[in-house]
Amino acid sequence: MPAGTATTVTNTMTLPRKPEAVSAARRALSDLLPEDSALQDTAPLLISEVVTNAVRYASGTRVKIAMATTDAGGMFTAVFDPDPSLRRGSRAKDSDDSMESGRGLNLLDMLADSWGVTTVGDEGKWVWFELAQPAGETRPAA
Repeated sequence: MPAGTATTVTNTMTLPRKPEAVSAARRALSDLLPEDSALQDTAPLLISEVVTNAVRYASGTRVKIAMATTDAGGMFTAVFDPDPSLRRGSRAKDSDDSMESGRGLNLLDMLADSWGVTTVGDEGKWVWFELAQPAGETRPAA
């Protein structure tokens, strides 16, 4: 989180490292954001990608998720897994539409205002991302 950004941790959870963790995290995140938030589309997509990576590639039996909102309407989300290694996974290239996976980090690059990985010694790592609420922007009513 950038210095000086006021946040409130509004949800933390520990989930089994199973595919069902992805939908549980996405539901929790969607419940956290106001219905008219412009982040309602982007945030669930990004948390799906980060949790999917933890489920597919990390070790251990559980993943931890922390979600915080900012006073300005943005959010910060972090996913912890007990695997401290920073493996080099495959990433889809812009010109390679045939890849069925490898787009998660590209999506973070394109859609998150900032993101990164923070290791916690030999205990594991947090993969985090931050989204800012665009000034004066809300999601269009359905």
